[in-house]
Amino acid sequence: MRTHLVLLLVALAVGMQAQSPQPTYALKTFTSADGTFQINYSDTLIVCQQQKQEWGGYIWVPAANCVAYHAVCDGLTPEKYEALACLAYPRNQHTDTPVFEAATFSVEILDDVATMKACVAKPANDAFTPQVPINLNGVSFAVFRYEEAGMNKSVSGNVYRAFHNGRCYQLGINVATINAQVYDPPAREMSERDWAVVNRILQQARDSFRFLK
Repeated sequence: MRTHLVLLLVALAVGMQAQSPQPTYALKTFTSADGTFQINYSDTLIVCQQQKQEWGGYIWVPAANCVAYHAVCDGLTPEKYEALACLAYPRNQHTDTPVFEAATFSVEILDDVATMKACVAKPANDAFTPQVPINLNGVSFAVFRYEEAGMNKSVSGNVYRAFHNGRCYQLGINVATINAQVYDPPAREMSERDWAVVNRILQQARDSFRFLK
């Protein structure tokens, strides 16, 4: 009888935990300049902006959230591209450690990819591994997992590609980190719960992506 009571209490506790609501966030809307696509994203995320430099290029600002040693807002794959959007996760209670460099959801157009076959093909880089395709609001996206490292810093994530109205769109969830051991004493590692919060908010933005025309 006692064993049955213990099992019942455990089952009730697990059930209550499963039913407990996830934290909710207010949503904002990003619409591309040409009105082609739209994203609904958590107000936790920061909209990165391109800032022109005197030498003719640009950087993403605020740099503290939108820039890392490895690219996280654009240039994820070797093709020529046009950056359209970048949303960055901020430093807060989950990411307040030097281990965390940046985490973003990005959107690009690959300018020199002119066919569907080329668009959904594996990027010309050994860092990319094909994954199971994903459907986002009625559109199928090819998925590629990637990971690169150098100078005790790494970037990893997924890129998602779809050919729409004659153009190759590339979405990305991108996470840049630094090896905790380069600090003395070693920096705090982010917990699985910390990463779960970051990933959930970036994935929500990804899942909301839809073409308007």
